[in-house]
Amino acid sequence: MDEKNINISKSEEELLEIMENRSHITADQLHNLKEDEECLQACSDLAEIVIEMQKKQNMLAIDVRNEMADFHNKHSKNNRRKNTRMLLWASITGVAAAVVIILVLRAMMISSQPEIIQVFQANHVAQQVTLQVNDEKEVKPLKEVVESLSSSSTAQLSSKEIDYSRALLQTETKEVGKQRIQIHRLSIPRGETFKVVLSEGTEVFLNSDSRLAYPTIFKGKERVVSLEGEAYFKVTKDAEHPFIVKTGNIQVRVLGTEFNVRSYSPTDVRVTLITGKVAVSDTCGVHSVEMMPGQSAQLSSNGTFAVKEVDIESFLYWKEGFFYFDDVALVDMMKEIGRWYNIDIEFRNSKIMDLRMHFFANRHQDIFHLIELLNRMERIHAYFEAGKLIIE
Repeated sequence: MDEKNINISKSEEELLEIMENRSHITADQLHNLKEDEECLQACSDLAEIVIEMQKKQNMLAIDVRNEMADFHNKHSKNNRRKNTRMLLWASITGVAAAVVIILVLRAMMISSQPEIIQVFQANHVAQQVTLQVNDEKEVKPLKEVVESLSSSSTAQLSSKEIDYSRALLQTETKEVGKQRIQIHRLSIPRGETFKVVLSEGTEVFLNSDSRLAYPTIFKGKERVVSLEGEAYFKVTKDAEHPFIVKTGNIQVRVLGTEFNVRSYSPTDVRVTLITGKVAVSDTCGVHSVEMMPGQSAQLSSNGTFAVKEVDIESFLYWKEGFFYFDDVALVDMMKEIGRWYNIDIEFRNSKIMDLRMHFFANRHQDIFHLIELLNRMERIHAYFEAGKLIIE
């Protein structure tokens, strides 16, 4: 069929070009079309053409440009009603050309909206160290609870540490069996770390946003604690009483050693051995693995453990008050930063989220100093806006 000798507008030509080369649509094209009033009318015209195309049997054989020319011969701009576009769009179903037009318009709308991906959300509840005793519903500030406990029972408290071993040392061995055991649940807020010395001398360093449940005195054949979050353990050696950490879907069993457990998500639990030897198993005891110093173990989706060699120094820096990231995805790094500063983290560019990062900083500097360090890398742009840390 010969193409009709009729003028087709520039906007119509551009729309037809987009329809014919859909995979090469540029952001500039979409922006220009969105701002063009004539473009919107052209979309309406194309929609009406699609309705005519629906009436024909061989859809694939139709020449859209010639159909456009026929349309101009039958219609004048003066006869178009203002609401034509709405009525025509309601009639379009199941036609390839119509789908293309809809996708173009949708892409134009999406392109006009900024990309916002929130990867971490601040907790606006007051941040303080708290302690829950046994199964009491009320969770109270740690200092208030310790002061209310009898002097003969439990612990000594300082600004960043609670020590249960001193009270035990002051108690005669024959009296230990008579003492009433309490289960304490200690919660550490975002932006803080805390040390717990358990009754038999084991030291537990709790990272930000972590929770530890433990008995005030260990009795029986095992020393069992439960963890949510991250903690570094220096376990007092006792061959007759294994020390067990339960967290997520796994448990760690040791006699006396140093290791780090990270368990902010039940599906992402990592155990890193610093010294000694540990056995790690799932909670059902079906799969287990023995680790050697310098190894990190993670429970895989298939139920087995993935063990790899790691730089153990990188797992010690947080305990000393530093951020240390070595070949870590940017999104994971920013989640860790958001957890410490208790701040919303938003990405405005999803393409940079998987960048592999190397970063070191003092955690006790303010957020604005950290932003300055992030921008010095010249790989991302970070800024503080409306109480949020924005990454783009």
